[in-house]
Amino acid sequence: MLVAHFVGALLSLISIEPGCCLFVPEEPDHDRVWRWLLLFWLALAAFSLVRHWPMWSWRSPAWMALLAPWVLAFLLAAFSWPYVYAANALAGSDAVRFDGVAIDRWEEDGRSPTYGVYLRDARSGAVVSLRIDRHEYAALRTGDRAVCDYRRGRLGFYFRWRLGAPQACRFERS
Repeated sequence: MLVAHFVGALLSLISIEPGCCLFVPEEPDHDRVWRWLLLFWLALAAFSLVRHWPMWSWRSPAWMALLAPWVLAFLLAAFSWPYVYAANALAGSDAVRFDGVAIDRWEEDGRSPTYGVYLRDARSGAVVSLRIDRHEYAALRTGDRAVCDYRRGRLGFYFRWRLGAPQACRFERS
């Protein structure tokens, strides 16, 4: 059962790409969504500890019985956030277009580098941080006009389907 949960999380990662790192001010507070999810996972661990304590403490040392539910909650949280993005996308979404001037570019190094652009949206006037493809990042220059198409899911998270349109942003030299 746990392996099926992990496989589903990986399939969600393959099909959905989170699109926006900083939300437009009038949109839902994504930090609050994550805090409620964290509270749920921690409550699940506490419930598991209370419910299964007799069985776990009988079969293993006390320190292991105390640690097991928290490790399980951590693994559940680590492999459940792709499901949050999948639920966000599948519950319904609206097309969103960010149109404005690229203020700056950003890059996060790591195993799989992430690239993005800070864009001043002409509609709202807000500075929005959007994740973009590596090829889009290479083509972008500060001051370019950008038009980026994303979807806004039911939970307020922006995303794009990985297997859909290969390019979400178009740039025009200023």
